[in-house]
Amino acid sequence: MSRGEKKLTPLPEEIRLAEFLRGVGKLAVAFSGGCDSVLLADFAARVLGTENLLLVHGNTPLTFSREDESARTFAHRRNLPFLELTLPVLEDSRIARNDKWRCYHCKKRIFSAILEAAAARGFPRLADGTNPDDRSDWRPGIAAADELGVLHPFCECGIGKRRIRLLARRAGLPVWNLPAAACLASRIPTGVPLTEDALRKCAAAEEILMALGFSGLRVRILADSSASLEFRGPALGRAIRMEKTIREALRPLGFSRVAVNPAGYRQGAMNLL
Repeated sequence: MSRGEKKLTPLPEEIRLAEFLRGVGKLAVAFSGGCDSVLLADFAARVLGTENLLLVHGNTPLTFSREDESARTFAHRRNLPFLELTLPVLEDSRIARNDKWRCYHCKKRIFSAILEAAAARGFPRLADGTNPDDRSDWRPGIAAADELGVLHPFCECGIGKRRIRLLARRAGLPVWNLPAAACLASRIPTGVPLTEDALRKCAAAEEILMALGFSGLRVRILADSSASLEFRGPALGRAIRMEKTIREALRPLGFSRVAVNPAGYRQGAMNLL
């Protein structure tokens, strides 16, 4: 801390989280590179020391390449122990068929692999960035994590998403206002099988739209190979005005049709189909 810089008085949530982590000791963190896992990793590094921390990132066809790179970059810049596992989850038919239990089977496979790799390196306990707000939606993946004994420090300490962002901002973490992310499978309607081609198209379409200045959006690929574009708040009006430009920008990806959804962004929309 530089001379004249005021040290922040710990908030009650920070005190609870520090006490919880000290009680756990050596810890592996399932590290996506998003706001929740970054705050958990940063906080654990300060409380436990880097020698007692291992960040494990699962690289799958369901993750954006930019998220993989962001996870690597953060760990490298903070000099935090980092392990990346390449996991071909679509080889599992229970995941690829994309029924309502897809997330359960996917998380079970990913967390099992992370637990095994972490334990082999002397880290028997695994934690993730799940917070109490995550339990308000259909999240069978959390049940899979619970079955495997994965710890949820933010849940244990009663720290929801808004407070996580506040704590991340206090800690000077650049991800404090990063839009919430979800795996690429969430872009495909439940019951429509997952393919790497469809997932790549979703990722490419969202990258194009972000290059056009949009954020906090979703590109959903429907059963007829059409793309339904969802935007949050004021971005929706802008997207409607730019719909022709957007269609032209996405034409090379080969969607059967491209349309801006007038209902806007809806969390868990593909679970409703």
